[in-house]
Amino acid sequence: MSFVDALATLGQYLPATSKPKLKPSLSQKLLWTIVAVVIYLVMASTPLYGIQATSFNNFLLEQVIFASTTGTLAQLGIGPIITAGLIMQILVGSKLININLNNEDDKAKFTEAQKGLAFIFIIIESLLFGYVLTRSSTISGSLLVVVSAVTAQLIIATYIILMLDELVQKGWGLGSGVSLFIMAGVLKIMFWDMFGIVNVSSQNLPVGFFPTLVTTLASGGNLLNVIVDTTKPFQPDLVGLITTISLIFLIVYLTTIVIEIPVTSQKLRGIRRTIPLNFLYVSSIPVIFVSVLGSDIELFSSISSYVSPSVAGILSSIDSLFFFPPPNTNIPHSIYSVVLDPLGALEYSIVFIVLCVIFGILWVDVAGLDPATQARQLADAGVEIPGMRSNPKIMEAILAKYIYPLAFFSSIIVGVIAVAATLLGSYGTGVGILLAVVIAVQYYNLLAYERSLEMYPLLKRILGE
Repeated sequence: MSFVDALATLGQYLPATSKPKLKPSLSQKLLWTIVAVVIYLVMASTPLYGIQATSFNNFLLEQVIFASTTGTLAQLGIGPIITAGLIMQILVGSKLININLNNEDDKAKFTEAQKGLAFIFIIIESLLFGYVLTRSSTISGSLLVVVSAVTAQLIIATYIILMLDELVQKGWGLGSGVSLFIMAGVLKIMFWDMFGIVNVSSQNLPVGFFPTLVTTLASGGNLLNVIVDTTKPFQPDLVGLITTISLIFLIVYLTTIVIEIPVTSQKLRGIRRTIPLNFLYVSSIPVIFVSVLGSDIELFSSISSYVSPSVAGILSSIDSLFFFPPPNTNIPHSIYSVVLDPLGALEYSIVFIVLCVIFGILWVDVAGLDPATQARQLADAGVEIPGMRSNPKIMEAILAKYIYPLAFFSSIIVGVIAVAATLLGSYGTGVGILLAVVIAVQYYNLLAYERSLEMYPLLKRILGE
């Protein structure tokens, strides 16, 4: 039995969500989608039994990427699902495992194997976090009992999140549960940054920008700290708000830009059409990879601190390059941080953007977005470029002139957007804004598609729905 077969067998034995026998209506899909989001948000607000708030660090970027909330049932969030999905796609794209995703049987095996691998990551990460988070436990009893209690909570809660993702993806809801939870998590953070009313004990000011503004105006406080925060970490300011709104409009605009390549079809002679290549060809994948890498290094640094302080010190110094301001500092998360630590800001920017470019180009090659794979798929579909012989190699050479420059420049663009947002103190981080806006645009298109099918039933027959 191969590695993939073993994972697929494991996935088949795990509890699963069944597909709907009849396709739900748009209103039913919206209802189930809302139910899934509500359950996720409740879990993200329910503290883990057995730990206290001071027993862990709060890394906002990690919460954005994994749709997690530190110290709650959603501690792991969608981390195991994303990790398993990326590994499986890389293995398939690099041909390390022989699976044809155009074949229904292979596609089903791939899905089950991905689920099995995600469950393995749930077990491993739950054990790791169960140990790390319970070092300052408030439960009386042996450490083994405390670790077991926290680990069991994490396994059950994270598997529920996996099943919610299945519920949405199998047709009960709209889109993908993973994307849905990421967007919900980012919007929750942005809402809290704008309207959070809980006071920060050291400053006696609300967390949110607008309550802080009202409190400052009412008390005759210093408005400069409302415009640009110069006093404390994670205090949203006016510059961050303007940056957030500006970046949302910029990203929406960039997602609408396409590069069109004229083609014809062998089956429909005389009819010309175009192949649209998104200007943001790599989407937000590079910033996800860089952020996941930084989060993993941070996790191993925390674990190794209990085993080898010297190794933990090395990992911590490497990890500081992925976050700005660095963890465990009192530097404000605003443009003022660049004034306080310009060299740190420069190091962070260079490392983040360079890694974005590297991961973006690698992703194109391993995920089947490279010119060779795209040319082969177009040739199999009977598509050819006008004025050129019907030869995949020729089509590959032409596509390469577009794809690799797009991959390079789009990786730089998303990296610069993420870095600029971080340095300017945007709400929800630059990575979060990128993910939320891209997902929101996808949901807008999906809703328009589903609405069109309901309004014009004939389209269902034409599209085979």
